Amino acid sequence: MATTSFQGVTRSYGGGKKKNVSPGVLTMSVVASYLASSTDATVETANLRIGTSATVGEFFVLPKGAIPISVMPVNADVTGASPTTDIGSAVDPDGFFNEVAAASKGVIKGADGALVTELGILLDTQVTAVMGANPTGGGTGTVVITYTVADNGKDGSIQ
Repeated sequence: MATTSFQGVTRSYGGGKKKNVSPGVLTMSVVASYLASSTDATVETANLRIGTSATVGEFFVLPKGAIPISVMPVNADVTGASPTTDIGSAVDPDGFFNEVAAASKGVIKGADGALVTELGILLDTQVTAVMGANPTGGGTGTVVITYTVADNGKDGSIQ
């Protein structure tokens, strides 16, 4: 499988004329992992990491303008009685996803936090994960986070 990085604006006009139709922007997904025992979103151990390790790898940072869409746990390694996880930032720990069913592999949850707006986030943001209302006993949570980036549809300009 090829790995590709691209920093340009990408959209589809679906065969319509550029000036007459609204563009569709791409969605992106990232596999990220976290320590399920984290309780403080302001410490580094709460930061999600890209890939399947909660302790090794690059931190997962959403870009300015990102609009989270969904999160889906892809492992059942988080322990506890119906454990939940909040995913957000150091400023707002449940700002993207509130009360994700951490041990429910394959259960998709829509973005429902206060940081989710039609304009996207205002700055590049380090994504964090902490225990939710039903605390976890521990383990590593691995999720797929899907997002898009706000686009005003004008050539050469994104928000």
